Amino acid sequence: MKGLSILLHAIGMVTSNLNAALRISAVLMGVQFVLAILLGVQFLYTGADTTNMIMSGAYPYGSAGLMVIIQAVSALWIAVAWHRFVLREEEPGAALPVFNSAAILSYLWAGIIFVLVLIVVAIPFGILAGMLAAPLMASPTTGSATVSGLILFLVLWLPVTYISYRLSPILPSAALQERMPLKEAWYATGASGAAFVVLAVASVLAAWVINLPVMLLAQISTFLAFVWAFAAQWAVLLVGVSVLTTIYGHYVEKRALNV
Repeated sequence: MKGLSILLHAIGMVTSNLNAALRISAVLMGVQFVLAILLGVQFLYTGADTTNMIMSGAYPYGSAGLMVIIQAVSALWIAVAWHRFVLREEEPGAALPVFNSAAILSYLWAGIIFVLVLIVVAIPFGILAGMLAAPLMASPTTGSATVSGLILFLVLWLPVTYISYRLSPILPSAALQERMPLKEAWYATGASGAAFVVLAVASVLAAWVINLPVMLLAQISTFLAFVWAFAAQWAVLLVGVSVLTTIYGHYVEKRALNV
């Protein structure tokens, strides 16, 4: 199945170019790791319940906001550098990739357009999913929660993720400063609709599996849970960007999938 082949190709892209992956991302992620500890915002990575912090007024909005900005800048920097390394063989520096401000701004703008389109697309799916799941949520039980979660996955998450993959070539093209219109991206990926459904399911299962130990480690040590969650986010970022790179390389540049 091509969807699974895309995911495996993306994972192989990272593992076979691990040295370059570390040169592109290690310092930037290391800075995030240290700052998260110093600012006391490890919960941003572990997904810990912050309801009590918010209710008591102890939520560190300033520190959390600063960390989110640092995360976003780092993710943009890493994504652009990785796309350019794989697709144009642009070697990163010894410790940091080149900060290509023009490409990063182009990527940011394409990302804003990408997200806005997905929000608009998600609205009707979200309304439909809410209508179907509302009766189950009204009388919450373990079974109803499972079914409502499945409804949200099938009716909302799956179609929106499918559309996101179909439109995703606009992001690598922006990193290469070869801007691609949404219509062109949609047509370029039109030959393999089922592949993106498989890719969507496989990618969410892979992300769920790699993050599963966080809950178990949280019962032993919050620091160990943070370390695992941080490493998982690092892996998901690199593989996720590699998936976008693979889609662009295969469907736009007609490269073979090496699986």
